[in-house]
Amino acid sequence: MTWEFIFGRFLTLLLVCQLGLILWNLRVVIRPKTKLPQSNTKVSLLIPARNEEGSIGSCLRSLINQDHKNLEIIVLDDHSTDRTRAIVESQNPKIKLISGKPIPAGWTGKNWACHQLSKQATGDVLFFIDADAVLEPAAITSVLHVMEAENVDMVASLLRNQGTSFSSSILLPIVNHAILALFPASLIHRSSNPDIALAFGPFIGVSATAYVESGGHASHPDHIVDDVQLARSVKAAGYQQRLINGTDLATTTWYSGFRDIWRGFSKNAYGALSYRTSLSLLVTFLVAPLLALPFLRLLAGFFGAPVPMEVLWQVVLLILGRFITSSVGRDPLWGVIFHPFAMLFWGATLFWSMIIAMTGQSIEWKSRNYITKPKRTKDLTEDN
Repeated sequence: MTWEFIFGRFLTLLLVCQLGLILWNLRVVIRPKTKLPQSNTKVSLLIPARNEEGSIGSCLRSLINQDHKNLEIIVLDDHSTDRTRAIVESQNPKIKLISGKPIPAGWTGKNWACHQLSKQATGDVLFFIDADAVLEPAAITSVLHVMEAENVDMVASLLRNQGTSFSSSILLPIVNHAILALFPASLIHRSSNPDIALAFGPFIGVSATAYVESGGHASHPDHIVDDVQLARSVKAAGYQQRLINGTDLATTTWYSGFRDIWRGFSKNAYGALSYRTSLSLLVTFLVAPLLALPFLRLLAGFFGAPVPMEVLWQVVLLILGRFITSSVGRDPLWGVIFHPFAMLFWGATLFWSMIIAMTGQSIEWKSRNYITKPKRTKDLTEDN
């Protein structure tokens, strides 16, 4: 019995377990119903916007068309230099438009914008929505139903990616795949550990009570991964959350071309893993290469290298798992063939994100420079 044989069987068993995890997570991460009775809960739809002229019109039209009627829509213009403000003003007069104040020291732009929006909100439930997100008419009603039925104060959603380029179509589906294939989603619901929390910024619902009691975006104002950190703060305050399959409820652009995706992942990846160096190295140098290895061995076969039958089964298991998650995410299925490249890309961006953070380098995002790993944590609610 050779080491190659042992490793091959181990990897095959690992991939069978991964497929089982995907199927189990699909039972846990529910797809909400869309035909539901109306709730009378007042909600606040809060949209931070900075130079979003290409997308904010579609976003606001989708919010105006929500079947939940007891709502307010508030947009914060975060010092836009394009036509964002004019587009908002041309929409429904019921939309409230406010101007962002200058960013205080110790805040990121997104955290500061969301904090200002929360101060204007009067709803019992707050929805933070990115300007490039488009919601289906039943989205708000469906999330409110989950919150009431599950008795939770925060709902995060897997989102459908509106691929705007070849790069985004093959790389961004890895977000939903990573959640479903590498992480037991039930821990988000059952564990009280704040590190086991998750949210995606384009569409987050949280009760006003949980937001205020947790400190909201002011609890970690300089954290670069505002959505995940908000989820951690809410859980740390003792409130429960739920992860749902919201691919029928909301669509987002995330990032556009290759360069934009690289910068976005590099900005967020290390912080999303709580700046844990050991975990980041494990993912970069073991998990990502391991899940790409069967494809690489199959590719080597075209150049004369022997390809055991077990490698073919490993490729089938990986493709089947990615096919399932791409189907769930409404992603283009042709992108499945680029799965090994997406995995290696994900590992590379995580490693670079770690390097940037550990060396104190800044990264430019929306014409602002940020240090991706905050040096301190301070609740600035009282100051602002």
